[in-house]
Parts: sequence; C-alpha cells; structure tokens
Amino acid sequence: MKRTVSIILALCVLTLIFTGCTKKAGTVEYNLKTLSSDLQKSGAFSDILGEIDQKSVSTLYGVASADVSDCVVLCSTGATTEEIGLFKCADADAAARVLKAAKARIDSQKEAYQSYAPAEIPKLGDAIVRQDGVYVFYIVSADTAKAQAVLDKQGK
Repeated sequence: MKRTVSIILALCVLTLIFTGCTKKAGTVEYNLKTLSSDLQKSGAFSDILGEIDQKSVSTLYGVASADVSDCVVLCSTGATTEEIGLFKCADADAAARVLKAAKARIDSQKEAYQSYAPAEIPKLGDAIVRQDGVYVFYIVSADTAKAQAVLDKQGK
C-alpha cells in the first residue's frame, strides 16, 4: 500500500514538473497593427495619436532601419508626451539596441518637456518600455494600467 502511494505521488510530481517546463515553450507573436488599435481603443490615452512613417521612426528613435523588421509608431499632437512605439526587431540583439534607444527617448522627452509642459513628466516616469523576445514596446499614456492590460491580453 505504501509503495503504491509513493509511486502515485512520484508520478504526480513528475507530471507537475513537465507541465511547468513546457508551459512557455513557444515565443509570443504580436500583431502590431491590432495591438496599436487595441491600445488606442483602451482609453489609456488623453491625446489624439497619429501614425508616422517608418522613415521618420529611424530619426525619431535613432534606430538603424536594419534592426527593425516591422513597426507601428503613433505620436501625439505635441501637447502631450503620449506615444505608442511597437517594434518587431530582426533578432534579440537588435531588440536590445532598440530598447536602449527607447530608453534614451524617455530621457530626451523628459528634458524637452521639463520646461515646456512639466505636468507631462510623470507620464514618462510611468511609461512602458520593455522587450519581449524580438519585440520592443514604448508606450507613454495617461493610464499605464489600461495600456499594460492590453499588452498582457495580447501577449497570452
């Protein structure tokens, strides 16, 4: 009897171990157009955002065009710091470079808005700037929690 219980217990432990190991085996794919649309509809932004062309993205973020295979960038009217920058990079190394550039953009925006519109600085402090595999997200919004919820939903 004790031996049967021990075997069953051991099988349960092995099942849990293997289930835990395979849970996140695949990489997450994001549809950048859908994600940008969902972010805009989320109510996280107080300003109107307009899409900029991919040529301007290289200048705005200071990233090499070879590092970015796809992107969607939407900027505010200029009255706010609100912005969506969604990047699919060529590889993980390229994503690390784009992430560094996105962090530099936060610093640049803080400097620019410090005297222009200091009330916008807290948005930059709460910005979502992160890498997920080959994807980089730069999201400055009026409601970070709403923007994060959209990212979490699509990232599943």
